[in-house]
Amino acid sequence: MIPASLQVPCLVCTTALTLRLVRGRKSGKPFLMLICPMDGRHFRGFITHRDYVAAVLARLEGKT
Repeated sequence: MIPASLQVPCLVCTTALTLRLVRGRKSGKPFLMLICPMDGRHFRGFITHRDYVAAVLARLEGKT
């Protein structure tokens, strides 16, 4: 479980946003997506910085 201080709330409903790994439709490149789990229309943001995405993936792979 993630501490409340590290969670990013949805701007509409204040539910903690979910982090998902997604791929670009045309490029197939990996992105990180922050999305509201209650309703994806509330908030959907994408992190596309290649080095940051690679670091997050490496960190997640090391924990499994």
